[in-house]
Amino acid sequence: MARDGGSRLTTVCFLASYIWLSCSLQRHSLIDQPRLSSFLILFISGSVAFGASLFSKWLPGADGRFDSEAVLKGMQSSLPQRPRRFYVPCIIFLIVFRLEIVHAVMQDFQCAAEGVEAFLPVILAAYEFFSHRTPLVVSDEPEDMWGSPLDDFKDWLISSPITLLFSTVLFSSGVFMVADFTPKSTYFCSTLVNQSSFTVTIQWLGVFIDAAVMIMFWRVLSWARTTKSRLRTLGGILILTSVGVSVLWLVTRISRHREIIGHHPFRGIGSLYFFDVFSTGLLVSSLFISTALWVCDSTALEPTAIATFTSGMVASIQSVLLIGTYQQTSSGLPLLVLSVISVGFILFTYANNMRWIVVLKRVFLILLLILIIIASSVFAIVKTKQLDRHPVDELVYRNRVEADRWLRHATVSTTLKLAVAEYKDRHQGRDPPPNFDKWFEFARQRNSVVIDRFDQIEKDIQPFWGLKQQQIQEGLERLKGLPDIGIITISNGVASHNQPLDPSYELVLDEAVLMISTFVEHLPDMSIAINLKERPRILVPWDDVHRLTLVGTKMRFQLLPHGSRKRGREEARLAEANPVDTSRLSLGSVAQSYISAKKFRQLEASACPPGSAARGGVNWDVRDFCSSCVKPHSEGQFLQDWEMFLDPCHQPDIFNLHDLHTTPHLYDLHQDLLPLFSRSKTDSFNDILIPLINPNTKEEPDGTAFAGKKDIVFWQGDAKELRVVTPQSVLGGHRHRLVHLANNASAVDQVSMLLGVQTDKKDKFQYEVTGTNEANGPLPFEFSFTNSGPCDDANCQLLQREFGFKPPARALDHRYVVLLDGADGPPPDLLPALHSNSVPVLASVFREWFTERLMPWVHFVPIDLRYHALHSTMAYFVGLKNRGFINGRQLLTEGRREDARWIAEQGRKWAEKAMRREDMEVYMFRLLLEWGRVVNENRDSSGFVL
Repeated sequence: MARDGGSRLTTVCFLASYIWLSCSLQRHSLIDQPRLSSFLILFISGSVAFGASLFSKWLPGADGRFDSEAVLKGMQSSLPQRPRRFYVPCIIFLIVFRLEIVHAVMQDFQCAAEGVEAFLPVILAAYEFFSHRTPLVVSDEPEDMWGSPLDDFKDWLISSPITLLFSTVLFSSGVFMVADFTPKSTYFCSTLVNQSSFTVTIQWLGVFIDAAVMIMFWRVLSWARTTKSRLRTLGGILILTSVGVSVLWLVTRISRHREIIGHHPFRGIGSLYFFDVFSTGLLVSSLFISTALWVCDSTALEPTAIATFTSGMVASIQSVLLIGTYQQTSSGLPLLVLSVISVGFILFTYANNMRWIVVLKRVFLILLLILIIIASSVFAIVKTKQLDRHPVDELVYRNRVEADRWLRHATVSTTLKLAVAEYKDRHQGRDPPPNFDKWFEFARQRNSVVIDRFDQIEKDIQPFWGLKQQQIQEGLERLKGLPDIGIITISNGVASHNQPLDPSYELVLDEAVLMISTFVEHLPDMSIAINLKERPRILVPWDDVHRLTLVGTKMRFQLLPHGSRKRGREEARLAEANPVDTSRLSLGSVAQSYISAKKFRQLEASACPPGSAARGGVNWDVRDFCSSCVKPHSEGQFLQDWEMFLDPCHQPDIFNLHDLHTTPHLYDLHQDLLPLFSRSKTDSFNDILIPLINPNTKEEPDGTAFAGKKDIVFWQGDAKELRVVTPQSVLGGHRHRLVHLANNASAVDQVSMLLGVQTDKKDKFQYEVTGTNEANGPLPFEFSFTNSGPCDDANCQLLQREFGFKPPARALDHRYVVLLDGADGPPPDLLPALHSNSVPVLASVFREWFTERLMPWVHFVPIDLRYHALHSTMAYFVGLKNRGFINGRQLLTEGRREDARWIAEQGRKWAEKAMRREDMEVYMFRLLLEWGRVVNENRDSSGFVL
């Protein structure tokens, strides 16, 4: 490559654009519209290239390097062979075809092979090897007759095309190997639904197409005389390619049946999408322009090799830093791969005569790589790979202390005076609602263990302070006209409801009215709308909720004393800086009765705050495990922070791993803040949680002690509950993945387990990778589907072929009961399991009114929905001693059954104290008092004062 500063600037732009795109495309809103996105990005890139040609005199190579005189003289020329006439249309066709291959691979990305793109430099090096022409060097200096054979061999070795090909194969193989270090997701590749061999084949085809496009681009652009002509040629090709992609997009758009909601606007999607299009288009144009200028100054191989080397080095260093964790259990393999990549690329720089690598001289790069290898080796040696204490043991102890602290914080008040003071302290000086004294006495009579901590109520109601009472009433009137909505009316001290036709709905409303009747004389007149479906329905963009919250905060602080206003001064200032017309927020969009899974995931992303991982787009990489998604709520492999785990905004991969997100939304969904009360919701939704009975729950007394139960980890789901089955739900649904993990794992599937080892006669623990089938062997997993009805539809038959059905069994006969969500709501058997003598093993994304009262590792065993810690967690309780071999050895790890029995006992005792029917009444009373004040016309001046 050229050594001048302009060329080095070109390489810096190339590398920066490449790295930025590699990082940003992991989560992107553009993936949901692949053809439209490709058209827009190519068009923007072509337009930018045309625009850049107007300023070509400031770019490298402005004077051109077309040496026609050298060509005529037959001397060595830096030009490649002259391009053929058909190259330009061929490039356009191949790019369009390549984009279709990318689209097809991403549709079944869980079946794609890892790291095949690392061999793109090898193909380009092979092209140079077979097209190599020995240069005719003319020199006036006499030949050195006294050179040693060693010097001659060294010169031949460095300049030989064999060395170039060998070095490229070496470092590309290292990059290919490092791609296999990434743990795999439990999103699986099915032999019935997918065609894995076809996916891998077109992957390799795509790599060869990449090489062909780069070679033809190199030859076409190199024969352009100046930078201006090169950029115009590049811009023309990109714009013509965008036209080809747009034609294909229009054809597929017309031929396919439009989605039912395709024509409805959704706030938050369009602006985010077009911002991503524009920003990505600028990045891609920077990458294309810098690549075009670079290859004209060298070859197509050089930038490709540097990009591959950079990716491999970054991944290798990350693997070294993870040594000793569950993500990287081997010490030697990352060091070996790091060395292979480094040595191979150093040889490549000599073989390709590269004295500068981007901005570094070759000698400095060699020294840097040597230092990295030495530092990595030292780190691998000193890094502690064994744990003295099992993390679950520490989590059980720590959360036991936290549970005691939470209870003390929830029961501070022993008198009404203390309760009022505590309320004002926790609500920025605001007085309690009217009749707070009646609620306090009611709670004391019901022996409620929770008096002061109702954070969920505050969080649910807070945005409604930003709406006027008339707007809330208008929202209620809208809800009254919708199906599957129950209306409870409180008037003159009497509670009643509309009479739904469905008997199960009527039962829910009857029980709610019965609970309200125990305290109805203390409530103001009001009407509340009850969501009678499982799935929540109010999904408001985060921007609207945040502004309403700020408006409500500002209005409340105007009525507070000076000391309290000082605490909220910053919130009020933010509200003034972000004014919002609240009259528009509650009357905007029309509810949609059907939303595809893809659109639904987009709406959920818009409910996350700006800057969060999910707001940037859904994670399309379903094949690889997203370690950055689990890190905030995990301690090593194990789930630590249950509250954070319930927040989907830092874990965009969860949108591919739960039936709530992988199946269509079949009920009315509102993007306006409407006053709808629901039994459950996820953190993305804005429904107001209310205690309601679940008509699908059958509570049976558990008369079997923990020791008398079967030592089995049990889950069973009914196929008839899977109303909608999509390819994404079969492969990524939380229930399907669990059954596949235990029963259908392939021979190449692996899992990381924390296993016991003995060092110096001391019991320690270390992570080891083992085959999934081998890990399943010692653990008593019984996960299955059953079918209580006829299996005569295609969905049921698909489930039967993929997973099989087993006879139904009673869950509470087993020591460990896995509790999984349905597609629309939380596990229906959560409360019965908590009241039993079994250990609840909970994997859920939903909240209910009592969720904030549960403490993980004390009242239940939490499991991440990715199931990457399932084996390690259950091995801690069940034990592995005398249960079989793992990694070729018999393990001596004893089970911690006493800890399991203790968790089952603590969960049962706590459920009998804090999740009784009386506790539902106390929560309902407090909720309706708070809501009665929000809908009161004089809410800003109403309150309870001693």
